[in-house]
Amino acid sequence: MDQLFDLDTWINLLNQYKELGIFIPIFFAMLESFIPALPLIAIVAINTNAHGLILGFLYSYLGNVLGSIIVFLFFRAIIKPRFLDRFYHGQRLRNILIWVEKQSPIFLFLISCLAFTPSAFVNMSFGLSGYKKRQFVISIALGKLIMIASLSLFGHSIGQVQENPIYILFSLIVIGCAYYFSTHLRRNSGIDTINKNYLYIHLTIIRFESSNLVNQL
Repeated sequence: MDQLFDLDTWINLLNQYKELGIFIPIFFAMLESFIPALPLIAIVAINTNAHGLILGFLYSYLGNVLGSIIVFLFFRAIIKPRFLDRFYHGQRLRNILIWVEKQSPIFLFLISCLAFTPSAFVNMSFGLSGYKKRQFVISIALGKLIMIASLSLFGHSIGQVQENPIYILFSLIVIGCAYYFSTHLRRNSGIDTINKNYLYIHLTIIRFESSNLVNQL
């Protein structure tokens, strides 16, 4: 237990993590797009402290953007043709798609800037909709540039706290502001209400694909 609070232990772990190469930090940042439960802020903090502020930011940004685009394209190219026609008349799915169609690229950019928004729901729902691919990619790429940059500064400041505690204070203020604006944006845009249908739709897709798999066997 004492090792958890030992700075040398964490430094050794970070050095071992760094030796794994560039694909592991990119992969972990990408994985967050597939598994929403993974804490992106922790992944970015590990990357920046293991690889430095610039490289850690680049690896985290590249991985997270690629992950979002892959999820979007997966739902657009594979799930949508198999799933949408059959379930479109369901009220929950229609509510999601109608909400997506109303959103502008600026809104997508804004929610991508903020770390405390449901990114997995965004990737899935925009993929199922008729939202233009180009607009999605550009808005996500620009928005996540700001989000990952702020998280990188916060994560890097954790490693610098012993040298200059003011870094962590500044970063906490930035993260606090991001959380406040995220909450405000979610409440006023209605995304929290729509997001309640996300789990239901996700489970429905799993049941649908599992049923098809069983039938094929």
